[in-house]
Amino acid sequence: MSFIIQASCPRFTGILDGEAETLSDAIESAFPLVNEAAIISWNYVPIMLSYKYDISIMIDDILDILEATRIEVSGTKTVHWASNSFSNVWHLSWDNTQLSIKAEWGRVIGGTEQLLQTSGSVTLTKQSFSSEWKRILQNIIVALRKSGYSEDGLQSMKRLIFEYEAIEREGNIYQ
Repeated sequence: MSFIIQASCPRFTGILDGEAETLSDAIESAFPLVNEAAIISWNYVPIMLSYKYDISIMIDDILDILEATRIEVSGTKTVHWASNSFSNVWHLSWDNTQLSIKAEWGRVIGGTEQLLQTSGSVTLTKQSFSSEWKRILQNIIVALRKSGYSEDGLQSMKRLIFEYEAIEREGNIYQ
């Protein structure tokens, strides 16, 4: 079972949207449409995620998962990913060390839904799962800061930075 994230090296716009009230809105404004995507390798099946339209919409759920698995010794969580190009359901369950994700695959960019449906679930350590998201969060923080956003002007950015700093190490391909 394999779960690896290639965060890539996306460009940022450098544009501060003074009307952005949420972290999602700020992330969408901080990344251009044509850009490098993040790639999740789910049991060796690639899943492309746009920073502008997928990750910006997913960010609150990503932070919820990272926080829950960090704080709660064991638990379960179901996430209905809301992006048009990543509309899937993940059923997560964890104990003090292991995390398991069973997915109901709907839509992904690249037409790999059939492969994903037969690829099975993933199980890894909670630390490994969190580590895979670290570089994504770093890319977001850098893009937001270089676009003029700050923790003072965008309160939810504090939570993003806190969860980033709580992750002890980088994901597999960045170590």
